[in-house]
This record gives sequence, structure tokens and C-alpha cells, in this order.
Amino acid sequence: MYSVLLVDDEPFIVDGLNVLVDWKQLNLLVNKTYNSQDALHIMEHNLIDILITDIKMPKLSGLELIHKAKQLNPQCKCIILSGYNDFEYVKEGIKLGIENYLTKPVNTDELTATLEDCIKGLDSATSKNQFFKDNQAWHLIRGNILSRWVNHTITAEELQNRAELLNIITDSSTYRVAIISIPFKTQSSIQLSKIYQICYHYIASDPSIMSFEDIEGDFVLILTHDFTYYGSTIEELLKNMNDRIKTFGITAHMTVGSNVDSYRDIHKSYSMAKKLFDYFLIYPNKSILSSDLINHQHLTSQLTIEIDHTYIASNLASKNETLLFEYIEQLFEQCVHCDGITPKHLRMMVIEILLNLYTSMSKRSILFHNDIINEHSKLLSKIHQANDLKILKQDLKYLLTFIIKKLKEKEKATSPVVYEIVKYVQKKYFEELSLKTLSYKFNINPTYLGQLFKKETGTSFPNYLNQYRIEKAKAFLMETNFKTAQIAKKVGYMDPNYFYRIFKKYAGVSPTEFKSLR
Repeated sequence: MYSVLLVDDEPFIVDGLNVLVDWKQLNLLVNKTYNSQDALHIMEHNLIDILITDIKMPKLSGLELIHKAKQLNPQCKCIILSGYNDFEYVKEGIKLGIENYLTKPVNTDELTATLEDCIKGLDSATSKNQFFKDNQAWHLIRGNILSRWVNHTITAEELQNRAELLNIITDSSTYRVAIISIPFKTQSSIQLSKIYQICYHYIASDPSIMSFEDIEGDFVLILTHDFTYYGSTIEELLKNMNDRIKTFGITAHMTVGSNVDSYRDIHKSYSMAKKLFDYFLIYPNKSILSSDLINHQHLTSQLTIEIDHTYIASNLASKNETLLFEYIEQLFEQCVHCDGITPKHLRMMVIEILLNLYTSMSKRSILFHNDIINEHSKLLSKIHQANDLKILKQDLKYLLTFIIKKLKEKEKATSPVVYEIVKYVQKKYFEELSLKTLSYKFNINPTYLGQLFKKETGTSFPNYLNQYRIEKAKAFLMETNFKTAQIAKKVGYMDPNYFYRIFKKYAGVSPTEFKSLR
């Protein structure tokens, strides 16, 4: 939680903002005062992350207070309030490093948007790299405004008010956004800053290009109709940048959004450029993707990818990693060359494999213990963010290898008697089975057998038996027209009412409701 300090010598302004803004939802802790001397005292004894101050106050002005705040906490985000729009104060504020300059009465939506940007800046591990060391504050506030512009969180009026001072072009006949992204996890912030500094120098002499680093750490270019990089296209400019970046031994991903005809629609080009990063799953050998490359009809196309789940399950059961990996490679190769494929299709294909793996392993619940479930869940959560085909395949292969490893470990650790009992249950699940009948058959004390089974499988024998029988019952419900009472007997339950209760407990729905899903 970050701390905010509200300062204004007009109490109704401070009290009004304290009520109008939903500080709790923003996860901000509010301090307030009605004079600048008290504000300074608060800042000297507390860490203040965001300062919101009036510009004109007795004893210490808002600008003086910001100067003190920056001395006490260089990371402090500062927002100016004023009864009038005076660009001399704006300029002074920019030199001090303000986030925004808001006129009274304050627009709460604009203030909230500015606060959200402040929070993102405080949260960001990479922060915003400054490309002009002689005037960092000017570029900081310009980057903030450009970011809000492409994210459609700034009003046209505010943008026009800031445009002249910040050299933002709003009268171009066309706009287009390009984005350069480098996997930050493999780079230090110093390396990343150096790379983006090189990118900036490619465009520094062209006033028709505006640039900034967004909150995700990507370098964003906004190109206008006057873009003329030595007669080259934007793709050629990006290629030159990429060739230079490659000298660092780094692979960059670059995208180019669609053309738009108005500054009001710049967010559409930015949004398209961001979405294009997903398509590196389909075009892993390309470094630059343009909206022209994507057939937008594909985005809504239906595509069925045939997956041989039986083949995967059988090779997993036999622990044949080589055949599994060969099949995964063939499947991905087939998919990326399939007409109409989208990143969503690829992700859904992997999710389908994972869900079927889970179902298959659950039927052998004796072997499907917690550490495999945890790895399975981690991979499911990663898939939605994946935009690298190689990493997607590696993660899937890793899980298969992990499962095989655990299967081998469990096979070695499982005692012969428990292993034989599991095999017997899977063959005779429809018969009357209990620890008592099994202990008699395998000549072992029933109490000891129950303890041994739970120790080695992680679950009690009755729970394992019920779970296995219900999985078989599900198959009968989905694949046959047998009545519920018939199915109950086929999976070992003589009492249909008891079967109904057990089925609902393990499946979450009644047998009839489950069958209706067919």
C-alpha cells in the first residue's frame, strides 16, 4: 500500500478529494493537511509516495513543497492542483518532475487515471528509462501523457492542452504505432536501458516520431504521416534497429499496428500492436510482425485440431519420453502450418492436452499425487501469457518429463502388495471390495493394509475405490444409454440411492445432470 499526502489551504478541497476518490480501491493510504508547514513535517517523519498539492500556499508554495518532497524521497510522485492553468507553473513543475498539473475544480476521473499511472510507475520494476539526461523530468511527464493517450485514458481537451508544451503531434492525417519488446527476464535494467537508448538514436532526428517506454517495459513508437526515415518504411526502420540489437546477442520482438486516421483512434493501433505479440507463437522465426500480415478473418475462424490423447496416455503410461516428444513436435509443426490458426488455437490445444492428462492421471489417482498437480496448475496459469512457441513446447515437455519421473519414483516406492491391489481394483472394481475382502485375498492384516495404502497413495482405500468407480460411471453415462440403476450395479453399487449420493459427492452433479452434458 502506498501513502498519499493531500495538501491545500482550502479545507473543502482536501476534504472533497478525500471523499470523492475511492482511495481504498486504489489501495492508497491517505494523509491530509491544510497547510504546507504541516505537510513538510509529515513528509519528514513519514514516507510519502504520492504528493497532491495546491500550487499557491502561504509560507511554502506547492513548488517548494515538491522540491522538498523530492529531496526526502526521490521516487515520490507529485501532482499539482491550481485554480488556473498557468504554463509558467507547468514548466516549473516539469523541471521538478511532476506527474500531472490539474486545474480546479478537479476532474476526479482525470485524477484517478493519474493516480493509477503513479501506482504503475511505483510498482514497475524497470521504471521508465529516461533518454534525455539533460531534461529527465520533461521526458517523464511526456511519457506519462503519451502512455495515457495510447491507452485511451486521457481526454481530448487535456491532450490538446499538453500537446504544444510536450511536442505531441495531434494534427497528423494518419498515425501508426510500433512496439519493440525485449524479454526483460533475461536482461538487466542497465542492458535494457542501453538497448532502448540505441533505438531512440535511430529516430531522434525525426520529429514525426514520438516515443516512450510503456508500463510493461516495451519501447513504443508513434509515427505520423510525415514519417520519412530516409525514404524507408517502418518495417525497414525496425529491421535496422533489430540488426543492431542482435549484436548484443539479444532477440527482440517487434510489431506494427494498423493505420488510423485520427489522433483520437491511436489506442486502436496500439492495441493491435500489443495483440500481435501473441502471433509470435505462430511465426516463431519472424522478428517483426505487422497488422498487414494477419488475416483478420482468422480471428473468428473455427479450427479443430485433432489430438491423439490415447497415444499420449499410452506412451506416458509406458514412460516413453522419446515417442511423446516426437509426437508433440509433429503436432506443433502441423498446427503452425494450418490455415486459419491463431494464438488462441495453439493455447487451447495445449490446455486440451493438459486437461486430458489430468483426467487420465486422475483415473490412476494412486499415482497422481500433489506435486504433479502443482506442476500441472503452474503450467495452466503460464499458458495464457505465453507468446513464444519454443517456450510453450518446452513447458509442455517439461510437465511430461516431470510426470514420467514421478511415475518411476512411485513405481519404485510402491510396495508389491499395494501395487497388486491397485491392479486388482482396476480389473474388479464392479465386485464387492473392501479392506476386509482384500486383506483376506492378499493375506495381510486389514488395519495394516489400510495404513499402508494411505501412506503410499496419499488417499484412503474407500476414497480411491469410490473415485475410480465414479470415473467408470461417468464413461457409462456419456457413452451408453443404460439407466442410472443399471450403471450403479455395473460399477459396484447395489443400492442406487447410495450410488446417487456418492456420484454427486465426487462429480459435483447428479448422474442425470451429468448425462445431460452429453
